[in-house]
Amino acid sequence: MIMYFKITTIGSYALEILNSVPEGVIHSVYRKTINIQFGDYLLALQADLSPVSPVSLITELDAASMETLPVSPGLKVKVSSGILSIYGTISVIKFNFLEADLFESRLISKSPQLLRDTLKSVLDHCAAGGFSTIFAPCCVKDQENNLGAELATTAAKNHLKACSTYMQRADYEKASEELVSLIGLGVGLTPSGDDFLCGVLAGLILTGNSDQRFTSILRKMIRPNLNNTNDISRTFLQCALLSHFSKPIKDLVFPASAEDIHASFGAVGHSSGFDSLCGIFYVYTLILN
Repeated sequence: MIMYFKITTIGSYALEILNSVPEGVIHSVYRKTINIQFGDYLLALQADLSPVSPVSLITELDAASMETLPVSPGLKVKVSSGILSIYGTISVIKFNFLEADLFESRLISKSPQLLRDTLKSVLDHCAAGGFSTIFAPCCVKDQENNLGAELATTAAKNHLKACSTYMQRADYEKASEELVSLIGLGVGLTPSGDDFLCGVLAGLILTGNSDQRFTSILRKMIRPNLNNTNDISRTFLQCALLSHFSKPIKDLVFPASAEDIHASFGAVGHSSGFDSLCGIFYVYTLILN
């Protein structure tokens, strides 16, 4: 049996991978996401209306339909002539991406507006837990009864305080070491520390500091530590090192209202979106202090 579906939106980073690595394997399957390993890269087949990231392959299927697909880890995947095919034991599932809308995930422009106050307003009302409790402690949610999250937040506070101190001394190596210590820190599918660090890398671009010495040192130090986290989180850090980010972050180049920013980042994971927003906000505090 052959099943045919369409990919409606594809990240530019994901398209590069599909055009260069013709074979892969199903890495993992979640409720509305199928992660596919292509060599050293992970891409994500996602349900319609899912948040768009650099690795996204957004399909026409809703979440319920995605759950019914006969897919499991280990199945072979092949890409040929604009078709991604998953080979199961009793069926082949084909996804056509030739006519998919392209999401350009590379972030190269700084924001023309001063975002610091707007981002602080968003974080003050997010109530998402994660690292947002560091920057808006009045908005604690689920973290109160989660010892692992509390310990991660305490450790993160110490690293960020030390990083800020080293930045004031222009000791960029030590400052970078503190931020790199966040890799793998936290709980969840993508640990908060990793999401935060992705936000930091985005913030350095949005503030016009992508070519500064600190940014270069930080990027250099992150690379050899990528194995300190899981495969999915590592993928997003790899994307961030190449300046590829999710749509909510890309939209900050021309930001809308605090309410719209809150909605777009709030749609990304349990706290992942707001954790990355914290990283962006933290850069603004470093640059403007």
